[in-house]
Amino acid sequence: MEIINQSIQYQMETSTGNTDSVVVGLHGKTDKLEFSANLTIVAADLEAGTTFDDLSKKQLCALAAKKLPKLMPTLSYSNYQFFVQNDAPIRLTAYSDLSTNGSYISLSSTLDQSDFTNKAIESVGYEDVKSAVKTILSQEFPTS
Repeated sequence: MEIINQSIQYQMETSTGNTDSVVVGLHGKTDKLEFSANLTIVAADLEAGTTFDDLSKKQLCALAAKKLPKLMPTLSYSNYQFFVQNDAPIRLTAYSDLSTNGSYISLSSTLDQSDFTNKAIESVGYEDVKSAVKTILSQEFPTS
């Protein structure tokens, strides 16, 4: 998946003017997934002796993208919607989001029968959808 930087916002300490965090906006899309994220990078995310001012846009984006494999599996699912053709479900889209610790991720996942090998798409439930999305996420954002 190609991940595109959409924004970088520096948060400054008001008394010193030093950068104390950076919010990086990312976007990615495949046939099955689309996400938008605003991820906060804090000093603890940096290598020892490095400041935010030492890092390029590309390096900040890489630090933010590095957080995705850990955060994506923790998304909560707000709803899912079936798409019907000729009175039969043909696909569904699951919507999920995460908003914690200054980071926000919104994900939509489009699934079809091929994502549910053990049951018909019209009989899938919440846990089936979560499992299918988790499988796709583990392929797109491997943790090791």
